[in-house]
Amino acid sequence: MPKINRKSHEVESVLEEDIEIQGKRFRLYFQNRYTILSLVVDLLTGFFYIIGSIAALAPIPDRIGLYFYLIGSIFLTIRPILRIIKNIFVYDDWKESSK
Repeated sequence: MPKINRKSHEVESVLEEDIEIQGKRFRLYFQNRYTILSLVVDLLTGFFYIIGSIAALAPIPDRIGLYFYLIGSIFLTIRPILRIIKNIFVYDDWKESSK
């Protein structure tokens, strides 16, 4: 069996956008909360489209499949909104000039 070398490094949560989840043994560190939100939205979008596709194939009312497609479409719209929010920075020039 080959030996696996593990590399370790220290991660300091210095940015407000970073998320760190501390467990008993392990620590999860996410560099940007908007990236995590975007990935969750992608997963939910795929989930709702899969359920909508299964509902379209199953002998259940068409309305149920349409609801899942609608929810998936809403999540597709949320993703670019998250990217816009991630890339907007607000600077208070008046406050900076008074310093």
